Amino acid sequence: MRNRIEWTLAERWAEVARAESAPVDADRLAAALLAVADTSRSVTRDGDLEIANAAQFVECAKAADRLAGLDPADRDVARRAGELIAEVERGRGFRWDEPVRTAALCAVAAVVAVGGAVLGGVVESVPLVVVTAVLGNLLLFATVLTARRPMWRVRAELMAPMIRAHGI
Repeated sequence: MRNRIEWTLAERWAEVARAESAPVDADRLAAALLAVADTSRSVTRDGDLEIANAAQFVECAKAADRLAGLDPADRDVARRAGELIAEVERGRGFRWDEPVRTAALCAVAAVVAVGGAVLGGVVESVPLVVVTAVLGNLLLFATVLTARRPMWRVRAELMAPMIRAHGI
């Protein structure tokens, strides 16, 4: 199944290439780009198209980025292009996972880094300043890395039980 979808997606990108090589027809190119996005996304039980994994998001983002420069005359194509662009823009945003815990860990990281620097300055210990600064920054980095989640992934996890047919 997966190979068939990847082959279909490759065919859709070939259609985009053909549409780009032809005289400028924004509607035809936009429709080809929308077909790429439609082919790559998963389908819910309700028949809605949803981004369900990183590969799908990448394909949709490539199509949306190219759609952003087009101005199709067909209202339906323009509406669908606008919806895809908006979905990708929302998906590029981030959300903090467990914001209270994240804020507390960031505060602890700052206290470790600054407190260690102050304590190291008082006792005149350069190694203490360096070690606590590094530990505080590592804690802050790890907290941000684990708590910051892309919005497309948050939505994909919510929609996962409703997926009827997977895209790429």
